[in-house]
Amino acid sequence: MSSIPQVQVAGHSVGRMGYGLMQLTWNPKPPAEEDSFKAMKAAADAGATCWSTATFYGPDFANIRLIANFFKAYPEYKEKIVLVVKGGTEYTTLAPKGNDIDFLRSDIAKTQEILGDKKIDVYSLARLPEGTVEEVFEILEKLRKEGLFTAVGASEMGVASLEKAQKITPIAIIEIEVSLFSFEPAIQEVVKWSKSNKVPIFAYSPLGRGFLTRTYKSPEDIPEGDFKKMVPRFQGEAFYQNLKLVDKLDEIASKKGVNTSQLALAWIIGLSDYTIPIPGSSNPKRAVENTQAASITLTDEENKTISDILSTFEVQGTRYPGAAMGHLMK
Repeated sequence: MSSIPQVQVAGHSVGRMGYGLMQLTWNPKPPAEEDSFKAMKAAADAGATCWSTATFYGPDFANIRLIANFFKAYPEYKEKIVLVVKGGTEYTTLAPKGNDIDFLRSDIAKTQEILGDKKIDVYSLARLPEGTVEEVFEILEKLRKEGLFTAVGASEMGVASLEKAQKITPIAIIEIEVSLFSFEPAIQEVVKWSKSNKVPIFAYSPLGRGFLTRTYKSPEDIPEGDFKKMVPRFQGEAFYQNLKLVDKLDEIASKKGVNTSQLALAWIIGLSDYTIPIPGSSNPKRAVENTQAASITLTDEENKTISDILSTFEVQGTRYPGAAMGHLMK
């Protein structure tokens, strides 16, 4: 297993590049299980030992089942992987249920039943439900004390909520969207909070849901059933305006001698000692390339060039559809 920069999560040393598994099951056309296994193994072998999953990434705990099957095929990886599980959300409605302790117990029990003897290292709610932050995290702390998981995580929470939650229980990791495509002030504030409180950040969608890698040349390239079909920044004229950001990043990456995805991931790594990007891929070669970006250091000049671009470039369109924006960074 390759060595990349490390950080502590839930009492374990993990690579500063994680691995996001969502697209392996929550996908209109998910890859074959054996192909997913190759990418999962490649990411872990390259040093991506902290994995992000969720109980609702596909029907009937599909992502959890994929991981369980991987550990059955490769049992030696059970102790190498730190598992961060998001839950508290119904698959069919995606309604936040984190204030319902019976739902959470059932959610966690089913997850643990599927995983067998692989312990849930960190459990967090995907989104905050109705109710106060204190009430929600008192429930999570109660479940942690019952031994249902090792540590409590947080997801899509702003600084004010994190301060309240941290008084109830130590936060092992905070999962928010961080990328060169998503770095608005509220996200920047959480990055600063993470650094000062030494709480790692799981930076999800670090490649802008494939936008920064030019996975799509036009809005029409996005397949039917894909969530991005509903995301404003991927639609119409906004799509083409936003490509101008990628043009600028491509130039910097070319001069650096890396690909743009590696540049984007290295930039996140450089934000603080506590950022862990979690790119996802079903391509083993890409999974390795992404993970190796943890060892790429940008120069002061390169960082300044990127900062200057971000300070003047305004991304067109929000990162989620209208109603969903109300559940972000609460």
